[in-house]
Amino acid sequence: MKKAFLYILFGLLITSQSAFADADLSDSRLTGYAVNTTAVQNKTDISQCTDTFSIDSEQLFYLTLGVLNKMNFKVKEVQSKTGTVLFQANSKEFLITIANQDLKSTFIKILPTDSNYAFSPQIIQNILGLIKENAAVQPINLI
Repeated sequence: MKKAFLYILFGLLITSQSAFADADLSDSRLTGYAVNTTAVQNKTDISQCTDTFSIDSEQLFYLTLGVLNKMNFKVKEVQSKTGTVLFQANSKEFLITIANQDLKSTFIKILPTDSNYAFSPQIIQNILGLIKENAAVQPINLI
């Protein structure tokens, strides 16, 4: 009896989720409140993909690797000599380039490898935000 009940409950959950996924959530009758669908962007501007930090390039390089690790992105290739990192977020690959801009600042650029900017800028904004939060922390040399 319990098994039959669990199978029926499981079947209802699966069918109700697929029906809910097809629903238009911008209709306030479905959610009980109005959903702002204009806030979601599907295209990223190249100006959102760059930033400058006032730390040296080596610190920014290691900080970036730490942020990618924290966000559970798949790092595919690391080139420490050139300051580049190739990583995958969801099903999209990105290339990070880190270079000295002058004596006191370092430039970071995060670009999609296929040059297709039709993705949400949230991925890049989250990476740059975590780097900004942790850039002020002074590293401790253990050597």
